[in-house]
Amino acid sequence: MTTAAARHGGGRVRAAVVIDHPVQYFAPAFRLLAADARLRTSVYYWNEIPGGTYDPGFDRHVRWSTDLHGGYDWWTPRRQAPAWNRGAELLRRLVRDRPSAMLCFGWASPAARLGILHASTTRTPLLYYGDTNPRSTVTRRHPRLRSLGLRGMFRLAAGAVATGAFNREFYLAHGMGPGRVHPGVLPSDVEQFAAAARRGDDSRPLVIGFAGKFIRIKAADDLVAAAARLPRDTPWELRLIGDGPLRPELESLVGECGLRDRVRFLGFKNTDELPALFADVDIMVVPSHLEARGIVAVEAMAAGAAVVVSSATGVWGPGDVLEHERSGLVFPAADTGALTACLQRLMRDGDLRARLAREARVRVAGEGPEGFASTAAAALLAVARRGRR
Repeated sequence: MTTAAARHGGGRVRAAVVIDHPVQYFAPAFRLLAADARLRTSVYYWNEIPGGTYDPGFDRHVRWSTDLHGGYDWWTPRRQAPAWNRGAELLRRLVRDRPSAMLCFGWASPAARLGILHASTTRTPLLYYGDTNPRSTVTRRHPRLRSLGLRGMFRLAAGAVATGAFNREFYLAHGMGPGRVHPGVLPSDVEQFAAAARRGDDSRPLVIGFAGKFIRIKAADDLVAAAARLPRDTPWELRLIGDGPLRPELESLVGECGLRDRVRFLGFKNTDELPALFADVDIMVVPSHLEARGIVAVEAMAAGAAVVVSSATGVWGPGDVLEHERSGLVFPAADTGALTACLQRLMRDGDLRARLAREARVRVAGEGPEGFASTAAAALLAVARRGRR
């Protein structure tokens, strides 16, 4: 169930990473973080998910093609034990390992809450890590009560690692001083997507792409509705990569819009299949009504696509990887007319597509596992040193 405990090393900072379960795009980043000689890093999971898990968003069992556990020290409580027992195991493990600094993914999962409890009772410097986007169009329940709770938690923390312009804005809006918000990265395999990139084939139709779960907040139906307004006298097609409970509804909408000859459903694809598929996309669209960050956008930018995102995504903003008119286009979330206008503009203007794509590839070069490892290590070392003073 577990690997061996991290070996002791003179002068190294003991770093704890607390996260609910293994995630395919964090495993390579954890391996690089573990290789940092300044740290002795251990990752603490609440769930191991051996053999994969059922993902309701994709409406299927998913087993990622990435090695989720190799190359770094990790631990998880016994799966068969009751929740209270597993929680006690996690707390005992943290007490035994005595981390000098903690990177906690979120605050709502059992692992996060136990990590926060341990940090607060032992005065361990705690950094929050996440991708919360305050500009989502989805209304949250009890916003004032939630804001008060977050302010209290953030006041007691050593700081946070922000994964984008809007994520940083979120921490600042809830009372965290700018000096305590460290720059960070939500990693994706940008090198693999960049290596797969290929463009310049004018003999095929222009390809518009979507990749993700077929659920309401991902808004693939908005993209289909926008595509229905595109000119039919030019060669283009829409490729929908993914699956989910709304697939029958999307297929019906495609038929109602008269797009059966223009839209291809490619189904669920694993991580190792995506780079080649993204390399064939000229315009990638992320139309979500709620998207904390938007890794698909980063991957498509690395692969050389011109990217269009909704205003409810967390991947754009001043100084972020996607800036409107510079490295991509942004449209108001749920405004299918505005999305159609963006698509028409990019379809007509090949020079604009190429300019946005060039700038995008430069912007996302640092958004890989190395970017996560270097920024997370810098933040952990900074708060650990301050904690020793």
